[in-house]
Amino acid sequence: MKFGVRLAVQGEMGAQGQGWDYARQMALEAEALGFDSVWLPDHVINAHMEKKTPMLENWTVLSALGALTRRVVFAGHTFNNSLRHPAVMAKMAATFDVMFNGRLIYSLGSAWFRHESVSYGLPWEEHGQRVARLREALLIAKALWTQPEVSFEGRFYRLEQAYLEPKPVQKPHIPIWVPGDSPAIRDLAAELGDAWLFYSKPPETVAGYAEDMRRRSGGRRLPMAASTVCLAGLPDEEVKKWSVLYAKERAHRFPVPPTPEDVLNENLWGPVERCVERIRAWAKAGVEHLVIQPIPPLQGMRFFAREIMPAFEQATG
Repeated sequence: MKFGVRLAVQGEMGAQGQGWDYARQMALEAEALGFDSVWLPDHVINAHMEKKTPMLENWTVLSALGALTRRVVFAGHTFNNSLRHPAVMAKMAATFDVMFNGRLIYSLGSAWFRHESVSYGLPWEEHGQRVARLREALLIAKALWTQPEVSFEGRFYRLEQAYLEPKPVQKPHIPIWVPGDSPAIRDLAAELGDAWLFYSKPPETVAGYAEDMRRRSGGRRLPMAASTVCLAGLPDEEVKKWSVLYAKERAHRFPVPPTPEDVLNENLWGPVERCVERIRAWAKAGVEHLVIQPIPPLQGMRFFAREIMPAFEQATG
């Protein structure tokens, strides 16, 4: 099992800070603590607090963090396909991969924050259209990363004799992790993904996910990664308080808003032994990379690294 941590850079999830200083502190500590990956939300407007609450641009912060670290891998939680042309995005990703010696996961998503796109004058379509756009974006990225010259004629995008040099360090290309759990996204992950990323669910549900993805992939075993809220080691009354806060902050995020009970049923909380047991159950169901969203962020990240990760060091090593 590999472990990643999502940076709380919007002031959400009980963070005692936000912006560049907080992002830098979390990322540097994550590397020092032994996490495998660091994940950064990709928005131009704050997606979880008041919309006017400051929010830094993803790739600018990501590149600065890449220069300050040596080992940890970076990814978007998730990169937002609605904000940038996919050919330009592929160029940005390749540049990052070259500059920082192959430390990138291309976790490009179909986007969900309608207000963000509309307020910035960017196209916004229904879910099926956005997934179709994402498919073309991934085809373009793969082609640019692996072919000497690319022409592409799609429904949404067109390229004519496009070049991308230098190519990424990672071969055959930067790994593509497709995020989301709708049927259309699962089909896309099965078709073009090197891994599938989803919000955590109970282990028995995840086992069903794995079976479904084997069917969609024609028998291919697609690596799975889960992102989980982490309330590990907190007293029950604190767990309840934070689960209510998280549900409130994410109420606008999903078609069916999560309840505090959903948060607890689907994620990671309780004493160390219970958390280790759940992670092992997720691993048995097929999860290979777990991304934690710690609450409170710094304290939760430190506790997870100190108390839970050692139980998996031998298997990881």
